[in-house]
Amino acid sequence: MKKKTLSIMLSIALGVSALMTGCGGSGTQTAERGGEDKTSEGRAEGAKDAKDAKDAAASEKEVVRVVVPGISEETTVDPISGIKKKGLGEFEAFLEEQIPDYDIDLVSIPWDGWIQKMETLVTSGEVDVGFYTNQEAVPGWYIDLTDYLNKDTEVNFNSLNQLFIDPAVFYAKYNSFNYPENTGQVFGLPMTMASNIIVYDKQLFENWGVETPTESTTFTELVDMAEKMTGKNPVTGATNYGGYLFSTWMEWYAISYDAVKTYKSDTMMLSDMDTNEYVEYVKNSPEVLNYFTDMIRLVNCCPEGVATGNGSEKFFTDENDIAINFDTNNVGTNYMKYVYAGDSAICDRYIPLLVPTGKNGMEGFPEFFRFSITKSAKNPDAAWEVIKKLTTTPEIVDFYLTNYAQDKVTALADTSKVTMMDYEINKKRHDYQINAMFKTDDYWFWRTPLQAVNNQILSKQLTAEAAREEFYKGVSDWVNNTKAQLGQ
Repeated sequence: MKKKTLSIMLSIALGVSALMTGCGGSGTQTAERGGEDKTSEGRAEGAKDAKDAKDAAASEKEVVRVVVPGISEETTVDPISGIKKKGLGEFEAFLEEQIPDYDIDLVSIPWDGWIQKMETLVTSGEVDVGFYTNQEAVPGWYIDLTDYLNKDTEVNFNSLNQLFIDPAVFYAKYNSFNYPENTGQVFGLPMTMASNIIVYDKQLFENWGVETPTESTTFTELVDMAEKMTGKNPVTGATNYGGYLFSTWMEWYAISYDAVKTYKSDTMMLSDMDTNEYVEYVKNSPEVLNYFTDMIRLVNCCPEGVATGNGSEKFFTDENDIAINFDTNNVGTNYMKYVYAGDSAICDRYIPLLVPTGKNGMEGFPEFFRFSITKSAKNPDAAWEVIKKLTTTPEIVDFYLTNYAQDKVTALADTSKVTMMDYEINKKRHDYQINAMFKTDDYWFWRTPLQAVNNQILSKQLTAEAAREEFYKGVSDWVNNTKAQLGQ
């Protein structure tokens, strides 16, 4: 609609220009030359004809409506990195260069409340290509791509492992206890993935005389370090906090303690679950107890406002008072901005650390950002062609990462044409996800209950033993209630 409106306005403007030029009497020059019309009127008419021809060609293309969260209408400049983030129109124009066979109509929604907004767009039939990460409701929004992946000669089940990293292929297949009837279906192809980091302040480690962590440092050892650096700084005399923690994604640290287990099922029927293995174990699990014990220790090293997300405002400043920032949802995003800005002062002092793995060699968070064909798509075949290009064209992935998702990395196996992967930290994050990502068929049966308990931990309401008991009750209730709802 906006393109058609713009075309009409330009045509009117050019027509008015031609009329005004004609009134100026400069047509004599053309008559005298008796050949090519080089008057203002002639040039305007030629431009109009060219524009009309271009619009006519565009109007013959299939329009594919694509939604991508978090893109501003106008170009913006990030205040930390100085990186210019191109506006929605520029991304749309770039996509049309890369996908010339289709007329891309790009729509964006804010990240805040994006799942609800996405559902509204999808269910109201306003978009052809939607977007999702890990939410459960996708079978109601998107079509199964299995038929396309069986028939397509470029992107198919045989080529997925060459196109994407192994964890991305693993999580391409949908498995959910809430929708067992959709087990093994594919609702989207991945474009990018999360790869979270912890960040520590090297200067505070030096002040306290604490040895800095290494790649083999365990999570418990990080908490030990945080405890040593909580109190009055021996050099500056300022109050320091050994750590900072926040509820968002905190539950994934349980993987570093082997406190939660991977699950594999061919049916995704909760009635088939071995509850002794996946539920009852929680009651007496030393791993679960260790996790809660260390989270409580860590909270005691944090500023008072940690339960409400306050207290880390000085991080990345000269006056920083936090030794290790475990708020991986936020600290990694900001750290990467300094990396891309080339801020050596910040990057020399603040050091990234990959999340420690458990004894099983795994860590979380397995989050992929996928594109899908909506059930209301006007032309699903056209939407499929666009999705293929969006997710497998390195230049498109790089454009998206550079402008809108600097904290993410590509899900592509071959990163040679993705310039964001030239940074050493991104190479490490990419490789780490390949080798250490937590792979399971479902995690909501423990994730949701653990989120609730962690909020109480942050508010200092529970002992470790009480937290384990609450966690057990939460997992048991989730499983039993979901089975009842599904009639299993």
